[in-house]
Amino acid sequence: MSQKTGYESAGESAPVRRPKRHLTAFAAMAGIAFACGAGVSALAQQAAPPPANLFQDQAGKLGARKCASLYAALGRGMTQGAAYTLKTETSKEAPDAHIVQGVVGMAYNLPDLKGPAGGIVLATPMPKGCEGYMIRVAPFQKPCAEVLRLLPAGSVEEQRLSGVPQYRLGGNQGQALVIPNGSTCVVVTLAGMAQPG
Repeated sequence: MSQKTGYESAGESAPVRRPKRHLTAFAAMAGIAFACGAGVSALAQQAAPPPANLFQDQAGKLGARKCASLYAALGRGMTQGAAYTLKTETSKEAPDAHIVQGVVGMAYNLPDLKGPAGGIVLATPMPKGCEGYMIRVAPFQKPCAEVLRLLPAGSVEEQRLSGVPQYRLGGNQGQALVIPNGSTCVVVTLAGMAQPG
């Protein structure tokens, strides 16, 4: 448990090892498809298979219940297939009126993805419902040419941003930046969704 200016930590430890869309239309991403005032945070680790939804649990314990379901859906999509550690933060004074943020460290041991990865999950209340995003950074120990074959069917390159290819992922699964790094490849995945109020 740690404290920093404007934030209060409420840690929890357990030996426990994804364009906006409506919550019901959000598909889990497998593989690579992959405010103001004082705040509060929770820290915990989750192992596969999860006994409960750690994202929803942490948001609920911090009082951020309005967007907890959206936050949890984004978190589940991002961490599928990984052991992970989650730290959730939100406003202490008005948790249901401010953004809920999760910082996630992951460890993958899948056939096509092994090693560490990181991610951010954000869910924020709107006048009607909630909106949220997840960003995942996953390094692959193989060239990008091989990684491209792992993208969901229907994925297309839309443009290059300073030479970095940006793909629209098939099946409305978001976007990906595919960044060569020597003989390896780093994939940054972005997906968002909305939950009607």
